[in-house]
Amino acid sequence: MQRVAGAPDSRPESLTDPSGHWGIGFAKVPPILVVLVAFIPVQSARGLARDGAGGRGSGILTLPYVDLRPDGAVQPEGDQPLPSPEEAAKAEKEAEVGPEIIPEPSLLEQLFSGWTGEVRFGSDLSSGNSDRIRFLGGFNVNKPYGGHKTSLRTDYAFARDNNGESENRVTSSATQDWATGKTKFSGVFLRAILEFDQFRDFDYRISLSGGGRYQITKDDKTDALLRFGISATREFGVGDDRWVPEGAFFLSATHILNAKSKVSANVDYFPEIEQPSRYRVNARASWDYMLDEESGLSLRFGAENRYDPRPNRKNERNDFDLRAELIWQF
Repeated sequence: MQRVAGAPDSRPESLTDPSGHWGIGFAKVPPILVVLVAFIPVQSARGLARDGAGGRGSGILTLPYVDLRPDGAVQPEGDQPLPSPEEAAKAEKEAEVGPEIIPEPSLLEQLFSGWTGEVRFGSDLSSGNSDRIRFLGGFNVNKPYGGHKTSLRTDYAFARDNNGESENRVTSSATQDWATGKTKFSGVFLRAILEFDQFRDFDYRISLSGGGRYQITKDDKTDALLRFGISATREFGVGDDRWVPEGAFFLSATHILNAKSKVSANVDYFPEIEQPSRYRVNARASWDYMLDEESGLSLRFGAENRYDPRPNRKNERNDFDLRAELIWQF
């Protein structure tokens, strides 16, 4: 190619050298551009040769793919954006820590959790020829676990009339039931009863019982259970404070009448083994009516009879009570 004499040179200054010949001023071109210019033809020639050998001759120049994303970044599906650095750090930390492990409850937590029960309170007042006021109260709690059950119960009664204190009595019991199978004769029990009565000859009385269980019936509405075995009773604070062997029979039954009410009955029978004609009986029956299911408030009307042949005076052997109590279930 020749240039006309006297005509101005239209080529860029960067593409001519001082002698006026065509060339590239490397001092003015970035090095990376020089590498790419040299690299592309070589790669194109190799690609065309490979495609021709394989029967393909598209002639399209394909540049190698370079992944410029940071290490560990994964392109999300669709149009979802990449997680923020804070989210990525949190996910990495959770992956290092692993799934959350819930610790098993301690022995103390297992002991005090899972209890249900009720608190009772009632009173009656009479006025006229004789004034009398009486307070009734108590509680019972139950904890079922693995087919077994632990039950605690306390009853308290206090009364005062014109002559002063006329009643002061506390009865507490603890019952442990163990299930041993799925038949009706499928369980054993232990029961301890502590009685304090200020108007009895003894200071306090202890009864220890044990034996088997017979499930008479149990369904959605009715539950009847008989416990039977032997018992040993001792009265402290009297002349004859020996342990007296007795039989032990405990019958308990509950029947749900409807969504608001139920009836219950309990009979405890202790015949002396040496003298079966001498026996003790504690019996009570009650009717419960639910006042407010959400708060667990109920009203209870009941009767209780306690018979004990040990007092010398026959008129002191039997105690009968009628009661009305407010119940809070939890």
